[in-house]
Amino acid sequence: MSTRPFLLLFNRLKCLLLQRLAALVLLLPLMALFHRTQAQSYVPYPGDTTQVFSYVEQMPALPTGGGNLALVKAIQKLVKQPAEVLEGRTEGHVIVRVVIGASGVPRQATVVQSLSPACDAAALDAVRRMPRLVPGRYGGQPVPVLLSVPVVFLSPRHVYAATEVTRQAQFPGGDAALEQYLQKNRATPAEVKLRDLKGHVAVRFVIKADGRIGASEVITPLCPSCDDEALRLVRGLPRWQPALGYDDQPVAMYQTLNIYFQPPAPQGDIAPPVPEHQVYTRVAQMPTLAGRSSPAAIQTALQEGIMYPERATNGNGQVSFVVEPDGRVTRPVMVKSISRATDEAVLAAALRLPRFEPGRHNGQPVAVRLVVPVVVEIR
Repeated sequence: MSTRPFLLLFNRLKCLLLQRLAALVLLLPLMALFHRTQAQSYVPYPGDTTQVFSYVEQMPALPTGGGNLALVKAIQKLVKQPAEVLEGRTEGHVIVRVVIGASGVPRQATVVQSLSPACDAAALDAVRRMPRLVPGRYGGQPVPVLLSVPVVFLSPRHVYAATEVTRQAQFPGGDAALEQYLQKNRATPAEVKLRDLKGHVAVRFVIKADGRIGASEVITPLCPSCDDEALRLVRGLPRWQPALGYDDQPVAMYQTLNIYFQPPAPQGDIAPPVPEHQVYTRVAQMPTLAGRSSPAAIQTALQEGIMYPERATNGNGQVSFVVEPDGRVTRPVMVKSISRATDEAVLAAALRLPRFEPGRHNGQPVAVRLVVPVVVEIR
């Protein structure tokens, strides 16, 4: 019996089986993608023969672990800062896109956000020299993963913001110790009591890389003496534990502190200021200065007491203050400003006014808020 028909049938079945297997092999990745597409994303990378993922269940990482921050730190330590950065002529960051292969080796690094040719080259060099990583895994299997890595270039004189450091500067003993220090060393200016001021002064300052206090400035003022006291407190702070940059080295950092002020509790027979909602603006018998009953007497006394600053600004303004039931002047405020320096001089003059004969309502002394015009004409 001839075996030729049998061989022909066998070969035909073999070809059909191979075709089915090939179709199945082609369909399996598509089936996997269909089931994973909501949780996984991928992008084809030019010139790569395998699928490159941009996110997988287990992202590439250093063998020692530590996540993304540890990887960024490791790359940052490999950066050779160009001369233009060391000299302070260039600062910023470069973003490098790199494929971490299934073997954990970086390849195909490209700059996607440039800073300068020298910085771009330094960033690429650092990324290419990163250590072999534990590869990313998809479905339990190692796969190529596309990463975007920021590489930072900052001059040695750069002062970092709080968001630019990996560890912020810390006061010895922490926030509770800082608050205790401020409470112990803060002096309340007399102006706070006289003007019944409640609020804070915000001071922005530099904590140097060695933990010492550097330049400082008031960014939210309250009153001149309050601002001076806040600056005195900040400039006298002890050394801090400095902030750390991405390379885990100490760096200078900006810090902001709010220094709070409020009037001290009344002592002895001095009554506290009358609450604002109980202060009158008009009563049958208005406050007057002793021996000066004319309507313009208060304005004249105020103008005579103004100690003008070196650079006073001419103009018309209005100051308001409260005459307490005991005749004291409290809570002066400018309701029509002239300039900051001139305003402060006017407010100080209001606090130096002599005691008034208080205003009276139904025969009883009461607190009355007065508004007094101010004219500044310096030639």
